[in-house]
Amino acid sequence: MNSQRRGDGFWALFFGLCIGSGLLLGTAFAQQSWVDDINTSLNFYKTNYPGSNWEPYSQRLQTVKEAVGRGDTKMVKTEMGKWFKMLRTRDQGIHDVAADELFNFALMVTPIQEYGITVPPVPGAGNESVY
Repeated sequence: MNSQRRGDGFWALFFGLCIGSGLLLGTAFAQQSWVDDINTSLNFYKTNYPGSNWEPYSQRLQTVKEAVGRGDTKMVKTEMGKWFKMLRTRDQGIHDVAADELFNFALMVTPIQEYGITVPPVPGAGNESVY
């Protein structure tokens, strides 16, 4: 019966490690999924507004995704702040509707408060940020 308990202990430990690993991986996946959601939306606008230069936006999101993966919250804050500013100022001549829709979608999915990201105000709305 002693070997039975030892076997049960092994399986309990193994099960616990699997659950713990799953939780850690799930958390990392959830943190990166918001960047993936924004990137998917960005790809939609790339397709529908091909006359704009979307590459700088893609590059910045890739930097953000890598920073999220490393747990570099300062880099996420900095790069997403720049990314939101690029959208507000229509960098690279992107279409106004695409910029506004992408901006609004990103606001919904980005954990703004978690990273302390500064969101630029609507032009002409004053000098305070939205968040």
